[in-house]
Amino acid sequence: MKQNLITLITLPLLLLAHALTGTADGSVVIDRVVAVVNEEIITMSDLEREVREAQQKDAAVNNSMMLEELINRKLQLSAAKRAGLDATDKEVADAIEDIKRRNSWNTKQFEAALAAEGLTVEQYRSELKENITISRIRDKSVRAGLSVDEAEVRRYYELNSGAYALPQEIRVRQIFIRLPENAPAAEIRVIEEKATRIAARAKSGENFVALVKELSEGPSARLEGDLGYIQRDHALPEIDLATRTLQPGGIAGPLRTNSGFHIIRLEDVRTPVKPLDQVREEIANSLYQQKMENNYRVWLQTLRNESHVENRL
Repeated sequence: MKQNLITLITLPLLLLAHALTGTADGSVVIDRVVAVVNEEIITMSDLEREVREAQQKDAAVNNSMMLEELINRKLQLSAAKRAGLDATDKEVADAIEDIKRRNSWNTKQFEAALAAEGLTVEQYRSELKENITISRIRDKSVRAGLSVDEAEVRRYYELNSGAYALPQEIRVRQIFIRLPENAPAAEIRVIEEKATRIAARAKSGENFVALVKELSEGPSARLEGDLGYIQRDHALPEIDLATRTLQPGGIAGPLRTNSGFHIIRLEDVRTPVKPLDQVREEIANSLYQQKMENNYRVWLQTLRNESHVENRL
C-alpha cells in the first residue's frame, strides 16, 4: 500500500519532465521534455527531428540553436491564437493547390515531391498551416505601418556612398610616337631616342598640349592627346602601372607598347559612384529589412517576457 502511494505521488512529477508517446505495438515510451512554452511542450524527439532536417542544409545547426527557433515558433503561434489569426483549413488547401499549379504537379507528383523530402502530406499541411499563421501575426505585429521615406534613403546613400563605388578611372593625355610593324632594331632605337627627347622636354616644363599638337601621332592628337576617363582595368597595362605612382599633372614615359611609345600626363583620378536613382530601390529594401528585423527582435522579446518559457536542455 505504501509503495503504491509513493508511485501515485511521484508519477505526476515524472510526467512534468517527460512526455508519453505511443509506439506501433501499443507500448508507451517516455520522451524527454526539453522546453515548455505556455501550455505547449517541445520534446527531445521533436528537437532531434528538426535538427536532422536542418542539418541537411546547414551542418552547423545544433540542438541549442534549433531549440531557440522552436521556442520562438511556439511563442508566435501562441500569439496568433490569442489574436484569432490561425490559418483556416481552406487557406491551407488553397495554398497547396497554388503550389501544385505553379509547379505543374498533379496530386501524385505533389506527394512524390514531399516524400523525396521525407514528408507526408499531413506533415506538410501542418507545417504550412503554422507558416501561414506565423506570417499573419508578423504582418500584424511586425510589418504593420512599416515604411521607408525618401529622406532616409538619401541619408543612407550619403553616409554609405563608398558602398556604391564603381571601378577607379584615370584621365590621361598622351604624346604618341608610332612604331612601324616589324620595324628593325635600329629603327626602334631611333624612334625610342626621339620619344625620350620629347619626354625630357615635357618633364622640363614645356607646354604639354603644344607638344601634342607639334609631335603626337595617331587619332588622339586631334583631341590634344586627351584619352578621356578610362577604367584602370581597361587601360593599357603600361599606362595603368605608370599612373599608379603619379599625382595629377605628373608625367611618365616614354612607355613602350606594341603600337609605339607613349609620353603621358595624368590629368585626374576619380572613383565614380552609382547615382542614387540606380540604387534607390536597393537601399529602400535594405532599410525596410533592417527595420523589420529590429521590430521582430523587440516583439519576440516582448512575447517571451509575457510568456512562461522553460528551456530544459
